[in-house]
Amino acid sequence: MDYTNLLTIAMPVYERKDYFLEALESAINQTVKCEIIVVDNCSSHDYFKNICEEKGITYYRNETNIGMNPNFNRCFELAGTEYVMTLQDDDILAPNYVESFLKAHTKHPDIDVFFTDFVRNTPNGKLPHRHVLPFGYMKNGQKVIEYAVKYKLGFPYLNSSIKREKFTGFYTAYSGSNDWVWIYDNADKFVFYGDSRVLYQFRQHDQQDTKNNMLRYRFTLPYIYDAILKEKANDPEIKRKASLNAFWALIQLKSVAGRKIVNDFIKEENIFSIYLKEKLNSDRLIRTIFYMPSNFVYLVYRSLRKVGLTG
Repeated sequence: MDYTNLLTIAMPVYERKDYFLEALESAINQTVKCEIIVVDNCSSHDYFKNICEEKGITYYRNETNIGMNPNFNRCFELAGTEYVMTLQDDDILAPNYVESFLKAHTKHPDIDVFFTDFVRNTPNGKLPHRHVLPFGYMKNGQKVIEYAVKYKLGFPYLNSSIKREKFTGFYTAYSGSNDWVWIYDNADKFVFYGDSRVLYQFRQHDQQDTKNNMLRYRFTLPYIYDAILKEKANDPEIKRKASLNAFWALIQLKSVAGRKIVNDFIKEENIFSIYLKEKLNSDRLIRTIFYMPSNFVYLVYRSLRKVGLTG
């Protein structure tokens, strides 16, 4: 049996049972085996523990619920291999994912981040995603940064194998697009390899965190464009486009967030609320738009988007 001690597939889990077994078995049934761990964020049941005992998988349980992003960080702390891949409990790995990672690493042993193309696993079947991704070997992350600006955010962190010593931890004071915050904030320091084959299925369903907490994610997007990508980009044109993307991300945010929601958010103390507060204080146009009713902004934004004027 082929086995590698280079990679750990770590599964952060909490409560939801529905897709766990299928996700776990996709990790177990790799053509090249590797270490697998399950990190339970103090669920109210023993389902994950029992399945892991049955399958011979290393199981960890937090004494308390430490939060989603701290639990991702704990996966890296508990893994003992050079690289770590965090597999969502509702997603599916292709059988040759680990094998493909090893081939890429053999050819380019300096890679910090390995990722692949993916499909959306929906109630209507497997469908392509809408992102444009850079593939192949990238000595630095400028191409990743440029693609995020030119083609909008979409880096597939969820199927990435990451060098453990390079993982500095997700931001934990707020929960939104923290994976994108981390990857884009560090991209210029990393060596990437992207495999253009579809080796991952991203499941879309009604229990999905990104679906049920979409507004929380929206609050993080302007910050990513303005405070991270604009600052990281080398090309002046990419910097300009990042600013424009941040503007439209703010307008889209306002189109779905009423005044009370915005006011409550800027009272919080995190990097995203501080950014928005400073933006409202310094930018008269943004401040004026945020005073408007959200339903009016929504109608205007939707009309402009239909004619391609929203970036």
